[in-house]
Amino acid sequence: MESVLGEIQQLPVLDGVNATIADGEYTTYTGATLRGPKFFPAWKLEADHPFVQFALAGLRAAGLDPRLGAYRFCTNAAYSARVANVPTVGFGPSPESYAHMVDEYIELTHLYAAARGYLGIIETPLSA
Repeated sequence: MESVLGEIQQLPVLDGVNATIADGEYTTYTGATLRGPKFFPAWKLEADHPFVQFALAGLRAAGLDPRLGAYRFCTNAAYSARVANVPTVGFGPSPESYAHMVDEYIELTHLYAAARGYLGIIETPLSA
């Protein structure tokens, strides 16, 4: 957090601006209150990482045509990949433009393809 905030604070255009990381507060369904900084660390696995290669092979085996890239929104992978250091790839059942919007939906063909893709991601490293 400090390194990201430090880089932002060094930007000349923000001279005199007080940049901070906001705190979040959430109430769980049990009534417990959780508090913490609203910071979601960036992460990236290199294309040649074994897990990335297994995932790509599994998606191809499922008949899909995967492409490497990055999401333009945050996922729980900020924790798994960066904080917990668990190799993580992002794969979703629909085009990104359909996600995280009002009245989001999924087409059944995308849902079926995603089910095949998830199975491929699981089976490929297990069969190696």
